Amino acid sequence: MATTNSEVFIARDADEVWAVFGDFHGIQTWFPGLESVRSEGAARFIGMGPGVEITETEVSRDDAARTLSYTVAAAVLPTTKYVTTIGVVAIDGGCTASMSADIEPDEMAPMIQGVYDGAIAGLAAHFA
Repeated sequence: MATTNSEVFIARDADEVWAVFGDFHGIQTWFPGLESVRSEGAARFIGMGPGVEITETEVSRDDAARTLSYTVAAAVLPTTKYVTTIGVVAIDGGCTASMSADIEPDEMAPMIQGVYDGAIAGLAAHFA
């Protein structure tokens, strides 16, 4: 299994960043390039383009620790395991926001790394 990790420093209060980043159903406010997001319970369905929909399901959340994990399932991605974890850690002058994935097969990791690097940049831009 491969692991990706993207992170960024944001010069804002960690709770302020978590309120946006940790809003599982509010991803469209900061993640660039999403065409649509609809929610049903613990699942969200993300439209990425014509005929491309990704299903993600929240599996754990710890607001005190500012972490959230979710599974990613989609017929359009040839994955056998795909779990994403996001988090926010307070540090001097702001916080660090991170987004990582544990993914199989390993060959998918470079593509997901690029997507998450763009997503984290989108989160930083949201607070700029």
